[in-house]
Amino acid sequence: MRAVCIHGHFYQPPRENPWLGEVGVQRSAAPYHDWNERVTAECYAPNTAARILDDDGMIEELVNNYARISFTAAPTLFAWLERHRPDIYGAILDADRESRERYGGHGSAIACCYNHVIMPLAARRDKRAQVAWGVRDFASRFGREPEGMWLPETAVDIESLEALAAAGIRFTILAPHQAAGVRAIGEDGWMDVSGGGVETRMPYLCRLPSGRSIAVFFYDGTIARDVAFGDLLSDGRRLADRLTGAFSRERGRPELVHIATDAETYGHHREFGEMALARCLRAIEAHRDIRLTVYGEYLAAHPPTHEALVREETSWSCAHGIERWRGECGCHTGKELGWSQAWRGPLREAIEMVRDALAPRSEEALALLVRDPAEARDNAVDLVLARWSDESVAAFFSRHAPGGIDAEGRRRALSLLEAERQAMLMQTSCGWFFDDITEPGGVQVMRHAKRAMDIARQAFGLDLEARFVEILRRAPVNDPRYATGAEVYDVLVRPAAADLPRIAAGTALYALFGLDHPAAASGIYDVAGDWPYRLNAKERRILGTVRVRCRATGEEALFDAAVCFSGIDRVVIGVREDGGGEAFWTVWESSDPAGAIAGAFSRVYTAPDLSDEERWTIAREIAPGIGDAVCAVYRDAMPTIGALDDLGIPAPGAAVRLLAHARAERLLAMIGEGCPDPGLFYALAEEMRAGSIEPDLAALGEAASRRITFALRAAAARPDDPAPLEEVSRIVGCAKIFPLLLALWESQNICVGMRGHYAEVRERAGRGDGGAERWTEAFGRAAACLGVRVT
Repeated sequence: MRAVCIHGHFYQPPRENPWLGEVGVQRSAAPYHDWNERVTAECYAPNTAARILDDDGMIEELVNNYARISFTAAPTLFAWLERHRPDIYGAILDADRESRERYGGHGSAIACCYNHVIMPLAARRDKRAQVAWGVRDFASRFGREPEGMWLPETAVDIESLEALAAAGIRFTILAPHQAAGVRAIGEDGWMDVSGGGVETRMPYLCRLPSGRSIAVFFYDGTIARDVAFGDLLSDGRRLADRLTGAFSRERGRPELVHIATDAETYGHHREFGEMALARCLRAIEAHRDIRLTVYGEYLAAHPPTHEALVREETSWSCAHGIERWRGECGCHTGKELGWSQAWRGPLREAIEMVRDALAPRSEEALALLVRDPAEARDNAVDLVLARWSDESVAAFFSRHAPGGIDAEGRRRALSLLEAERQAMLMQTSCGWFFDDITEPGGVQVMRHAKRAMDIARQAFGLDLEARFVEILRRAPVNDPRYATGAEVYDVLVRPAAADLPRIAAGTALYALFGLDHPAAASGIYDVAGDWPYRLNAKERRILGTVRVRCRATGEEALFDAAVCFSGIDRVVIGVREDGGGEAFWTVWESSDPAGAIAGAFSRVYTAPDLSDEERWTIAREIAPGIGDAVCAVYRDAMPTIGALDDLGIPAPGAAVRLLAHARAERLLAMIGEGCPDPGLFYALAEEMRAGSIEPDLAALGEAASRRITFALRAAAARPDDPAPLEEVSRIVGCAKIFPLLLALWESQNICVGMRGHYAEVRERAGRGDGGAERWTEAFGRAAACLGVRVT
C-alpha cells in the first residue's frame, strides 16, 4: 500500500476574557471583531467548501477538505466554533463522519492536549489533566474516542508520551529531527538518526518505561517546510506531484508519505491555500496505485516494524529544543528584528510560581470536599463542556462527593476547580511564542494567572499577586510604551478583571441598548436584570436591580444599578449592593442624574472605565443614528443648496459633503431593496462620478454582498421562483459600475447546492414548461454572475 496523508494542525489559543468567557474586540484583527473571526473567515470556513475551478476560472466543485485530510481538533478552537460558528463547526463534524466511511472506520480528526501547554514544561499533574481533558473534549464532540493526539508544538518528553499511552492514545506525530535512534523490532543495536535522517515513510513503535507503548509518525520535514514557507501552495497539482514523487523506488513494502503543518497555512497564511489543497487532494485521488489515508487507517493496516527513541525536550518550532517557551533562544517570528526575548524567562518563572504555589493548597482544600481531588480535577472538563449547567454540577458532585456536600462546600469546590482551570490556561504556549510580552499571547496568559490568583485569594487567603508582579519587574519589554512586564500587567491585565459589581455595571449599560451582557452570553454567568425605571430619549437612563451568579464558582450577589448615557464619552454607571428603591428616586428625579449617581452609589464607572468591547458594542449601536442625523440635516438644507445651485453660487464644502452622504445613502437603500430599477442606480452613480463624489465603496460592497446572500437564501427556500435569482443578477450588474468588492462565499455555496435542482428544472423546461424555462434562464445568469459553472 502506497499512501499519502496530509495533516493540518487546526488551533487557536484561548482568547476569552477569563472573567467573562467571551473574546473582546481585537483591533489588530480589523475589519473583523477578533482573530478567531478573522482566521475562521480566511481558513476554517473556506476549508469546508474549498473551490476547484475549471479552465475558465468558474467554480466546478466544492470540497470539504476536512473529510480527506488528517487534522487536529484543538479544544480551545472548537469550543469557540461551536458557539460562534455552528455552521462551520457542524460541517467539520460531518467531515469526520464522512472520513470514517472513506477510511475504514478511522476518522480524520485527532485530539489535542487541552489548551496547548508545552508538555515537557508542565507538572506531571497538569500533563495528566491536559490529556484527560483533551480526550474528553474530543469524545464529546466527535462521538468517538480519539486514536491519536497532537502534542502542542510537537514538544515531547517520555512523561508526556506515558500520559498519552495511559489514556489509550495509539499514536502521535513528531518532526523528523525529534527522532534519536531507530531499529527493527527484535534487533539489539540502535541506528543514530538524531541529525534528522529518520526514514519518515513508516510508523515507529516507542516503548515506554511503564511497559506501555505508543506509535510515532515522523513527518516529511522537507515537504512540510516547503508547504509552510515555500511556494508549493501556488499550484495544487505541483504539491500533489511532490507528495506522490516522494515514495522510494522499492515497491515491495508499504509506504506512507505524510506531512504536518499549521493548518492555518491553507487560507490564512497563504491566500487561496485551501483551493490548492483541494486541487492536490483531487489529483492524488486520481492515482490508481496511490491512495489518500489518515494515520489511524494506515496504522491499523501496517503496524510498526521498527521502533524509535525520541529526543526529549524538542519541538517542531524551536531549533533549541523548547527554549522558545522559557528563555532567550533567538527564535522569533521575524516581524521585529533586534527585539530581545529576555522577557520569556521571568514570565515563565512568574507563571510557574503561581502554578506551584496553588497546586498543593488546592489539592489540600479539595480533599476536604471530594473523594479524590485528582480524579475530580480530571473530570471537571465535563463542567466546562456543559457551561456549568445546574444539571452538570449536580451530576458532578453526585459522582465525586457521594456522601453529600452542602451549598457552601459546593461553591468552594467550584471555585477551587475554576482556579485550577485558569492555572492550566495560563500555561498556554502562545504566551511565549511571539516577540514581546505585550502581544496578545503574553497578555492573555497573565490575565489567566490573575484570575487564578484572585480566586486563590478569595478561596483560602493565598495572596500571590505581589510576588507575581515583582518577578515581572525583571521582564524587559521591547514596546517603548512600557519599561517592564510589571507595567504591562498594570495597564493591560488589571483593567480586564471583572468582579460581580463590574459585571452588574456592564449589564446595566448593555440593557440600556436592549443587549445581553457577554458574560451571560458565554454561559459562565446567570444575569437577571429588572429595570422598572427606563428613559430612552435624548438622554438615556436606566435604573433597576441586577442579580449576577457566576456558574463557574457559585459566587452570586444582588445589586442596584443605574446608568446615565448622553454620549459614549459622557456615561456614568453606578452600582451598589441592593439597598431598596431610595437611590432610584434620587437619580430619577434629579436634574443632574450623573451627579446623583455619583452621590448615591458606592461604585461609579465613567467613560474611561469602559472596556474596548463595551465601547465597540455601544458605538455600533449608535452609529446608524449618526447617518440618520446627517440625512436629516441634508433634508433641511436641501432647499437652500438648491437655491444656491440655481443662482450659480458655489455651495459650501460642508453642503457638498452632505450631498455626497445623502446620495451614498440612497445607493445603499437601492441595494437593500434589491436594485429594482438598475437604470436609476446607474444614473445616480454616474451623477456622483460626474461630481467627483467618491462613495464608501466598502459599505456598498458589504451591503451588496448581504443582499445577494439574502436573495440566494430566498431562491433556495422558493425553488421555483425566479425572482430572487433575477435580483442577484441585477445587484451584481449594479456592483460592477464602481466596481465593488463582493464577498460571495456563502452565496456561491448556496448556488452550487442548487445545481441538482437546476438539472431537474431544465428537464421540465425542455418539455415546454414556460415557468421552468424562465427559472433556468434566471439561474444560469445568476450562477454566471457568481462564477459558478452549472453545466
